[in-house]
Amino acid sequence: MGKLLTCVGLALLLHVQLGSSYILSCYFTNWGQYRPGAGKYFPTAIDPCLCDHLIYAFASMDNNMIKSYEWDDEKLYKEFAALKNQNGDLKTLLAIGGWNFGTPKFTAMVASAGNRQIFIKSVIKFLRQYEFDGLDIDWEYPGSRGSPPADKARYTVLCQELMAAFEAEGKQTNRPRLMLTAAVSAGKATIVAGYEIAKIGPILDYFHVMTYDFHGSWEHILGENSPLYRGPSDQGPLIYFNMDYAMNYWKSQGAPAEKLLVGFPTYGHTFALSSRTLTAVGDKNNGPGPAGQYTRQAGFWAYYEICTFLKQGATQAWDVPQMVPYAFNTQTWVGYDNIKSFNIKIDWLKKSGFGGAMVWSLDLDDFSGTFCGQGKYPLINTIKTGLGTGGSGCKARTQPLAPVTPTQHPSWHPSPQPHTQPQPQPHTQPQPKPSGGGGGSSGGGSSSGGSGFCASKAGGLYPDPTDKNAYYNCAQGRTYKENCAASLVFDTSCTCCNWP
Repeated sequence: MGKLLTCVGLALLLHVQLGSSYILSCYFTNWGQYRPGAGKYFPTAIDPCLCDHLIYAFASMDNNMIKSYEWDDEKLYKEFAALKNQNGDLKTLLAIGGWNFGTPKFTAMVASAGNRQIFIKSVIKFLRQYEFDGLDIDWEYPGSRGSPPADKARYTVLCQELMAAFEAEGKQTNRPRLMLTAAVSAGKATIVAGYEIAKIGPILDYFHVMTYDFHGSWEHILGENSPLYRGPSDQGPLIYFNMDYAMNYWKSQGAPAEKLLVGFPTYGHTFALSSRTLTAVGDKNNGPGPAGQYTRQAGFWAYYEICTFLKQGATQAWDVPQMVPYAFNTQTWVGYDNIKSFNIKIDWLKKSGFGGAMVWSLDLDDFSGTFCGQGKYPLINTIKTGLGTGGSGCKARTQPLAPVTPTQHPSWHPSPQPHTQPQPQPHTQPQPKPSGGGGGSSGGGSSSGGSGFCASKAGGLYPDPTDKNAYYNCAQGRTYKENCAASLVFDTSCTCCNWP
């Protein structure tokens, strides 16, 4: 009995020393910098004590090698890594992919052992160069959106080879092993098509399950972005479109519960009402709601933009079956999350035995504390408090990181415009991601140097008169032709990609 009490006492002491057993991972988006005014977001705005893991979204890929995406990524990498000087326990990861990145480059990379090795070597070099602690694979999605069925097994092989290489490199260099995580779908059909769950379960460090974007204006009815449970209007495959089903499906198929991080969105999806009287979940909608002042994307509002909507007198309602709020005025409806719904989801998460939470994203919460009257990062701090993450506070590193030396940037840079517009999801099933759609890219782009369309124009975005899907990004007289995501058109009223 004495030995038992000693063991219990040691276990409790160890738990106190280690802090919470839960993990809170938060995504940073490298296009938040292009938002206007109070919506602009850089790594320097991040509270280094807020999250256990920070994930930088997104990196790109060319010729099977990882590469930066934005013109100033290397500067932002430096600011991101410097956060670890203020919190010695903080881990930073780099996410590659995203919704707008699509599938072709992933498919080409995993197609052969040679291509995979080129990728893996480039990843290790890149992560170490910029002081990241791991890689987050954000392939949306293997086996879907043009990715062939064979990619399901190849995804497993990629994970196996990445982890083997990370372990070998850690031993060779006597450094902590690089982490390997993945952002994964919460839609059942996409999960079935894309992941050998029982095989990748033991490999990945964590699964960032994108339990949001379950409903949006790509559907014809009003629906919640991230419902905890099934709603009365959910029929057919829609019965799977909720947090509870998605997370338990991952667990039932062989993903260790302690590795499953539940996706918490700090944004909502908006709809135009088809009638002032049709305001219930499941009622017909009339397409996306208006773009927000800062996020500038139709059908999508950051939490801080929703707070403004509420302060302007919108009617607030509680969706009892799905345990999330919604709000509306005479024209616009939004399904979202608030502190109450987050607390309910946190209690459910703990009772379900999952490993923690993932947030999309830092820049969509009220990071400045000026919009909602609930302090800085009210939603993310709700998770931190509820899960007890972050221990008793964070401590500075004893050995500061060596400075990262960026390579030379070109002398020009794009004007601060929202050239990165997430693509709306397909109509048939949710393709969560780390949304606001996830992505970092509006499509393809090409440059014509210091001549052509932009030669005599001020910096900014301009419509292409010959192609509604395309637009010109002018920067210091240089012409960059870019495309909106599929099905969207360039809208001069918001200077953004929008629904037709």
